[in-house]
Amino acid sequence: MNIEERRRRLGENIKRERVKRGISQRSFAKMVGVSQAYLSLVESGDKNVGFNNLCKIADGLGVTIGELADQ
Repeated sequence: MNIEERRRRLGENIKRERVKRGISQRSFAKMVGVSQAYLSLVESGDKNVGFNNLCKIADGLGVTIGELADQ
């Protein structure tokens, strides 16, 4: 799997976990301190997420970074 595929998978996993918890994209972005536009790009795999933001996202979802990367 190349880097682009991994980035897309990570975004899909973030979105799946967020939706599973019934949180809107707008609400979740506000909750973790990123813009909705940024979160949208991350979830679609079009934006490379920085480590600090990945930590915020994982914490907001109550999962580990490894869980987001491995699903």
